[in-house]
Amino acid sequence: MKRFCVFAALFAAALAAGAQSKPAWVDNPSAVYPDWIYVCAVGYGAGRQAAERNAVGSLTAFFKQSVTSRISIADTERETGGRSVSSSSMSQSIEATSALDKLIGAEIKAVWNDTGNRLWYALAVMEKAKCQNWYAAELDKAKSEISALINLSGGVTFESIARCRKARKLAGEADIYALVLSLLDGPNRQDEVSRLVLRVDAALNEAKAIPVDVRITGDVNGRLKAAFAGAFTAEGFKTGNRNSRYALEAVLTVTPAPKNVYFNARYTVDAVLRDTQTGAELFTYNAANRESHPASQEEANSRVISGALRKITEEFPAVLREYLDGAD
Repeated sequence: MKRFCVFAALFAAALAAGAQSKPAWVDNPSAVYPDWIYVCAVGYGAGRQAAERNAVGSLTAFFKQSVTSRISIADTERETGGRSVSSSSMSQSIEATSALDKLIGAEIKAVWNDTGNRLWYALAVMEKAKCQNWYAAELDKAKSEISALINLSGGVTFESIARCRKARKLAGEADIYALVLSLLDGPNRQDEVSRLVLRVDAALNEAKAIPVDVRITGDVNGRLKAAFAGAFTAEGFKTGNRNSRYALEAVLTVTPAPKNVYFNARYTVDAVLRDTQTGAELFTYNAANRESHPASQEEANSRVISGALRKITEEFPAVLREYLDGAD
């Protein structure tokens, strides 16, 4: 009986030791999940869920780092004439790495509880062949949507510009999908995306050929007109054509305010971008403030003009970009 108890105790200890032995994948994932079949990453944490999140996060970080590195290399090649891709498209691709925040096909394959160190380990993997199909499908979907967005056969309007800008962002995501495909040992489709980017840029340039007239009532030496026009030219538009279909119409109003210790003045700027062909208002912009000066009402009025210019210069470009990005 005593011999049996000793044997049982030894057997239980062996089982416990075996249960706690470290799996090979903790230190060397490819020993269990070969590199030619899987992309792997190990994570750990105080609990199982924390370990699994860390593992997926490590897998995501691998792809983001690899994609960003490849984009930088491609950008260098572009600058030296090795690849015809616009710098704007490359920056869009870097921004589009957020598309990797949810990796398609990532799954937890194994977990291990290291009871001695009170840690959990998890193994996140992506099966290359399966994920190649998924990312290829995402790339094809993006290409199809981009082609529809840059179709200008119906004529060019401000909505066309918004669609082309959206297409440019999608082109960045398409570039990411192509890069991930290559990291998964899939077909090289980056040249395919590069040609698509050139089509997007060409469509956007065609759309931006729309001239915009800037008309200011109450302007002072053309200063407000220059401030508004600068925002449009910075986005690639042409300005100054009185026969333009699109016009930004703005009114500057300056009024004296009640005097206390200083002379005071208020200003309001009310602007609207209008389709003169249909009369439709595309978007509006408004600004208002007050300024003071101790010497005279004229000086207060002068400060008002400077304040209005500063406000327009600081705010209007962002308002215009927001409209262009969301007008579709």
